[in-house]
Amino acid sequence: MRPFVSLKGIRSPHTQLIQTDGSFKSGISRTACLFPQSREYMLRTYLDHRHSADSEWCSVLDGIRLAKELDHGAIHLENDCLGVVQALVSRRPPKHMDYYHAILDEIRQMDYIGIRWIPRELNRADDLFHRKKLPYH
Repeated sequence: MRPFVSLKGIRSPHTQLIQTDGSFKSGISRTACLFPQSREYMLRTYLDHRHSADSEWCSVLDGIRLAKELDHGAIHLENDCLGVVQALVSRRPPKHMDYYHAILDEIRQMDYIGIRWIPRELNRADDLFHRKKLPYH
């Protein structure tokens, strides 16, 4: 597995792992964020997204905001969208993407954030889209 790339700060002993994912089908966008160790999660639905890229980017933004709400100032974020992860690591914003700048604004308020790409099979946030009864409380 690839190492995490720091987007801000230095890893602390209190760093929490979060996995995020986006889904876009039939004009309905959903984001999923999951802290696998504590089983805390969030699912959101959006009707104003234009395509799957909005869903993927928004899932990262939602994950960072959820971490802040739960008072996790240091996170390792995993996502299965290579384009999103590469753009954040290389600091190259995609065209027509407001989420990139919103993510950078949120990162400024974190103590530490590391990010890495993972295959979809390892992204447990993706599982939240496919279960009728959620396995987490």
